[in-house]
Amino acid sequence: MADSEEAERKPIAPRLEQIEGTRIGLFDNGKPAAEPLLDVVEERLEEAYPTVTVDRYAVAHLNRIKNEEEMADIEAWADENLDACIGAIGDCGSCTKYLVYGIEAVERSGTPGVGIVDEGFALDWDTNARDFGRDMRYYTLPAISEVVDRDRFREQITADVLDNILEEVTRPPSPEEQATEDAESDKTVVAGGDR
Repeated sequence: MADSEEAERKPIAPRLEQIEGTRIGLFDNGKPAAEPLLDVVEERLEEAYPTVTVDRYAVAHLNRIKNEEEMADIEAWADENLDACIGAIGDCGSCTKYLVYGIEAVERSGTPGVGIVDEGFALDWDTNARDFGRDMRYYTLPAISEVVDRDRFREQITADVLDNILEEVTRPPSPEEQATEDAESDKTVVAGGDR
């Protein structure tokens, strides 16, 4: 077994103070369930926050995001157009991995992001986020796996669920999420202490 390198610890992007009047990106990682799920998220956003502007980005080919050009395009999209981003969907191991790649590009732009993940793939999200050295946020939904039924998503994405998703782009970062690598040592510095 080979030793793995520890990724440099990076803080998450600053969170929004409010949702009203912001530009929210909807990032589609190419899974069949992503488009209908994000359609319903957009419907709920329009109902709850009429002053929000929605901008969408969809990768052309599922799981081909791991290249510098696509990552740069996502980062530029977020940097130029968005105040926050919601990405979908992680409903299998590789798709969760590449959703993390997309949300990492968003976070790298300084834009807060959140992924929507099938509850069975939260560990995959955490593991892949750790590879980037950033505690990226996500919201879990029960057993999505290729669902394309908008009515089913309308039942799942209630106003309360939307609020919970949006909380991930508004709740201030925890000390762990603000962690950065201390250039003078190999320990991670967390606001007020070490870990």
